[in-house]
Amino acid sequence: MPTWKISSYRFYFHSGEPLKKHKPAHIHVRGLPHGKIQFWLEKTDAKSKNEVKVKKIKGRVSEEEQNEVKKLVVKNKDLFLAKWKKYQAQAGK
Repeated sequence: MPTWKISSYRFYFHSGEPLKKHKPAHIHVRGLPHGKIQFWLEKTDAKSKNEVKVKKIKGRVSEEEQNEVKKLVVKNKDLFLAKWKKYQAQAGK
């Protein structure tokens, strides 16, 4: 599972899961005191904008924590997408 440690957070995606099942690209984030969060990195449908947005929150994640982590995801979005696409190419998907 590709992992990046940025600030006090760990960003990752599951490389062992079938990528078709987990499209569009998204990133998981751990390191929050009471939960974890996932962000979409790509459009989720034809009508949505190509912006980072929350996919799922597990546990309790404050709005302040969401905003802090989202800023890091936005800042590193190109890296995360490049790694996602590289893995897809290697997996032959």
